[in-house]
Amino acid sequence: MIWLEDGHQWCAADTRLTAGKKDNLVSEIGSKIFSIPVATAAIVPNGGTRAPHYSTEYGFVYAGSALPAVLTAATASTLLSKLGRVGSPTSPPKFERIAELVHRLATRFMSERRHLEGDGKFSAAFFGWCPHSESYRLAHMEGRDDAGTFRVELSFPEKPEVDGDPWLVLGNGASTFGKTLKAYRETEKHITSRVPRRVIDKMIAESADPTVGGATSVGFAHQRGFELLYTVEPIILGESAARRTFNGLDLDTEIKEVFPYDVAMFGVA
Repeated sequence: MIWLEDGHQWCAADTRLTAGKKDNLVSEIGSKIFSIPVATAAIVPNGGTRAPHYSTEYGFVYAGSALPAVLTAATASTLLSKLGRVGSPTSPPKFERIAELVHRLATRFMSERRHLEGDGKFSAAFFGWCPHSESYRLAHMEGRDDAGTFRVELSFPEKPEVDGDPWLVLGNGASTFGKTLKAYRETEKHITSRVPRRVIDKMIAESADPTVGGATSVGFAHQRGFELLYTVEPIILGESAARRTFNGLDLDTEIKEVFPYDVAMFGVA
């Protein structure tokens, strides 16, 4: 789920991975949100040295076949972090051009998976701040198999008119999400912040859909990049003690430190 709020472009997802026609459980701590870095450099002729001059991060979130989706995110991160051109520094690439590369990778990995007799289809959103249009943008990629013809569509949905309304909802649980969101807004009118994230929390807690579960992941794009967040959860309901979790992993007891550093990402309650 992607939406606009407080001048940022937010996203939230569950962490349950399922497979097969019966939605067999694969993992409850699977990543569905990724940060994709984009960095450009001017390459000095003859010497071949790189002079970095621009960098940012975009968000990538998916639903569907995990293997080709994760390969898309990983490969896009590698390639887009090494953009260069011979000559002097110039403007960063436009959002559409970056999205087209991610789309080509998504098509490649989905097609390969299907060639190896897997379903391979996933839907994804690539999103973030475009310095050219000076606005948040979103690219939607959707694997489709109509009458035996496979294709991956690329579109650029317009943002919703009202902050907090869904910009894009991915996955088999989209219908359940819509119904739960409507009911939540009717019964919890006093809660107005991070409502889409709270709806995913509710769906997980109530086992509202077999494909939605595990924990809730949250991230947001801003004008300088994209941040994945840990969530703060009470250890015992009603008491002040809390834990920091990321995709269902306890950062303090499971991940721990990388001495002398801690995982110091931003968090959200």
